[in-house]
Amino acid sequence: MYPQSPQIDSYDPKTLDALGEAFDAIWVVLHARDPFRDFERVYELRTALRQKLVALAADGVTDPVELREWALEELPR
Repeated sequence: MYPQSPQIDSYDPKTLDALGEAFDAIWVVLHARDPFRDFERVYELRTALRQKLVALAADGVTDPVELREWALEELPR
């Protein structure tokens, strides 16, 4: 179980854009790591990734590159 994170709607547009950009960049990396996985049906991975990104933003990380790097460090390879 993940700790409660702030609601996504509590962020400013710039942070929301950074979160979206980081999510998209991470998704490309994950797809490259495992191209045969059905990424359209990986709900749990998407949810975990979103929660991690929101938690990082809550800790003050708002640069999309930093968000991507920190989140990828904690995801299994």
